[in-house]
Amino acid sequence: MSIDLDKAETIYFVGIGGIAMSATACIAKQKGFTVLGSDASEVYEPAKSVLEDQDIQYFSGYASTHVATSSADIFVVSAGEDTGNPEVAWLTGQDKTITSFPELLFALSQDEVRIVVTGTHGKSTTTGLIGHLLKALDDSSFMTGAVLQDYDTNFHVGSGHYFVFEGDEYKSTFEDPTPKVIHYGADILVLNNLEFDHPDMFPTLEAEKDEFAEMVARVPEDGLIIYNSDDTNLKDVVYRENKRAFSFGIHNEAEMKILETSFSQGGAVFTVENKLDPHNIRRELYRTELVGELNVYNALAAITTLRALGFQPEAIGQHLATYKGVKRRFEVVSETNDVTIIDDFAHHPTAVRETLAAARVRFPKANIWAVFEPHTYTRTKATLEDLAKSFSDAGQVLLAPMYGAREKQDVVGITDAEVLEAIVKNQPSTRALLDREDALRILKTEVKPGDVVIVMSAGTFNKLAYELTDFLSN
Repeated sequence: MSIDLDKAETIYFVGIGGIAMSATACIAKQKGFTVLGSDASEVYEPAKSVLEDQDIQYFSGYASTHVATSSADIFVVSAGEDTGNPEVAWLTGQDKTITSFPELLFALSQDEVRIVVTGTHGKSTTTGLIGHLLKALDDSSFMTGAVLQDYDTNFHVGSGHYFVFEGDEYKSTFEDPTPKVIHYGADILVLNNLEFDHPDMFPTLEAEKDEFAEMVARVPEDGLIIYNSDDTNLKDVVYRENKRAFSFGIHNEAEMKILETSFSQGGAVFTVENKLDPHNIRRELYRTELVGELNVYNALAAITTLRALGFQPEAIGQHLATYKGVKRRFEVVSETNDVTIIDDFAHHPTAVRETLAAARVRFPKANIWAVFEPHTYTRTKATLEDLAKSFSDAGQVLLAPMYGAREKQDVVGITDAEVLEAIVKNQPSTRALLDREDALRILKTEVKPGDVVIVMSAGTFNKLAYELTDFLSN
């Protein structure tokens, strides 16, 4: 859908409390629009602070009168809302045009080159890193699906040439099943990796690959694709189209290939062979504070993008070394009484495995506690075999009840007991939890100095990290 911003003054956001919705609202305000909106009840952090910082007014609770009296020209509806929401029901009843936040962002970024980052893992970290680099070197704009530790926000509106977006594969709105990532209209598409995920949207891996192939096909002829050559699924997708593409990798041949990596508790140092210009092959040295091989891939994706744009390795390296990452991605919440507590968003088996592997590198002799909350019934059921094998680097595993999010358990057909049984076969020291209070009770009693506690949750179970921190601090 084409949005005519020339005729718009006021934009209303239904579900403004989402991390991406709140950022989009703030970007729209900084672009000169009047912005208001609403959410279910209370807006939580980090969106709460983001909206308050920009002095954006919103209603707590939904009511049709809110949208009816808003005098808004554009109505942006969160993907999580449908006609069960009285505001959405009123909009559809009045035949008002509903749009999604990526469609609005596409319209707001017409004057910039759009760089869109997507993949099963590392989207937020890589988007944040590219945004961090381009903000420093070009004052470019960015928006990520997580808050950057360096800035305490997940967006920046600058005056530079580029706008960096995190591309989400989930549907745009209740009436538009198009993945959000498609609507951004990528000029440069960065593909980190591709594994089976979102089984509620994609019944098979092939269906998901077809969606990625559409992203590639939509890149303009003068655009560019940056992709991970170590991922066979991505190579298959990219090769379907004859588009200009540069690859990065560690194990397979690539235009930007890592020759050697040195991991330490402080991150990683790696040497890259740069063959973007085959007539001027060179070696470049980089350092990142981010831990684990997955984050080396994320850093390499960002470096490849910046080098393809013509930025020099010395400038890239200087700012790469200062990047702290995004919140809730291996975020060290506290180191209290010699206990390290980490908040992490991991919910896919690969992310769980890589997070724990990174922890083992950083804390080689520690007793690592993995507190894991499975996210959605469909994902847990579809990936259970791999999930069960993902906890080998943990000494103790505490398994929370599944977080269904938008799903209902009786429709999918998987139980917490089945998840526990599968994991115990591979990691016998796994225990089931009743709730967050149960987890806190166990950790209060059993955690010892020198231990590392990693809370992995895409829901609200991550509050446990802060509750344990409070206990240890008193």
